[in-house]
Formats: sequence, C-alpha cells, structure tokens
Amino acid sequence: MLCTRGSLISAAAVSCLLVTGCGSDENNGAAGEPSVIGSPVGQPISSPKPAPSADEEAVPEPAADAPFVEHVKHELRTRTVKMAGAPGKTSARCDKDDVKPAKGAAITCTVTYEGIDVTWPVTFTGKPGFGGMGDGYEAQPSTGILTREGVTRYFWGNNHDAGKDLRCDTMPRVKKVLLDRKSGYRCTYFTPNASTDGRDMWITQDVYITTNGPRARV
Repeated sequence: MLCTRGSLISAAAVSCLLVTGCGSDENNGAAGEPSVIGSPVGQPISSPKPAPSADEEAVPEPAADAPFVEHVKHELRTRTVKMAGAPGKTSARCDKDDVKPAKGAAITCTVTYEGIDVTWPVTFTGKPGFGGMGDGYEAQPSTGILTREGVTRYFWGNNHDAGKDLRCDTMPRVKKVLLDRKSGYRCTYFTPNASTDGRDMWITQDVYITTNGPRARV
C-alpha cells in the first residue's frame, strides 16, 4: 500500500494518543492522587458534657475506723471509675473480710461497675501506700471497661484543637473489653494540610482502655 507523508504523520499521531498519550504532563501521576489522605469512620461527635466534678466522680469513702478491707474496696472502686473514664454505679466485694497489709499478703476483690465485674488480685508490698502505713499494694484488673462517655470525652479533649469534624464508631454505653488492647472501636478527625505534600488528612486512631482511662492512638 502506498503511504503519503501526510498519512504517515496522521497514523503516528493516532498511535501515540492510543498508546502513551504523547506530550502529556509528567505530573499526570501526581494529579491522579486523591486530594485527601484517608477517610472518616463512624459518626460525628460533638463537644461532650462537662467533665464531672470531683464530688460527682468520687466514690463514697468509708469511715476512718472501718475495717482495712473497706478502704481497699474504696481504692479499687475509685480506680475502676478512673479506668472507665466516666462516673458509674459501683460496688465491691473481697474474698476476705480482713487482711493485714504485710508484705506478701494477698486478697482478691471484685468491683462491679454498671453491672460489669472487674476482678482485682491484690498483693501487698509492705511499702507506704494510700494509708501511708506500709499498706502499699500491686493490683492489675482482669478486664477493661469501655464507656461511650469516657471515650468521647477523651477523644474530644485530646484532638479538637488539632483538627475538626471529629467522629467515632458507634459504641455501647458501657462494655467489657481487653485491657491495653485494641477495643475494636476507632475514632477519627480531619486536619487540613497535614501531609508532607500539603494534602488534607483524616487521622484515624484505635481506641484502647488502660488503667488510667480511655486512650486512642494510630
């Protein structure tokens, strides 16, 4: 077949467009990247109600002359409320009615928070503790307590200055979860121009429960 110079140029142009998009901008790949990194999870949350006062959050103290075990129960109930990050109805029971806080002595107590049991094995260290008389102890709870109120208050307080449009997965009012492990719930917030190339980002964090309360981290 006879090809003229003009037909050869036209064929080459068509081939170029089909195969490589000749003459396209070298930044075409960058242009194809999303303008926002990440994506939101859950539903928007708003500013939580003010944190409870010390009086509202406090567990009633036993009388000064109450049996020593009653003071242990009070301490463990207080620690359980702190772990939950929100005030709640608590009670406590122990496997002994009395114990002397000598080094090596042990007792097991169970705190019930809003219907959920948390077991605290307690071992006394003989060092100064909450009573200052050699009644220090070590205790690690058997489970974590997640509360929607506690997580929302923590996440809002920790991130509302860094970003906007804060969101969290839908959570139950209170739930037993593994301690210091991913709870299965996440929260996220939007922050503009956060990436190294100036793009906006959704920052998503996993929710954990610690003995010091709810936490969230990437």
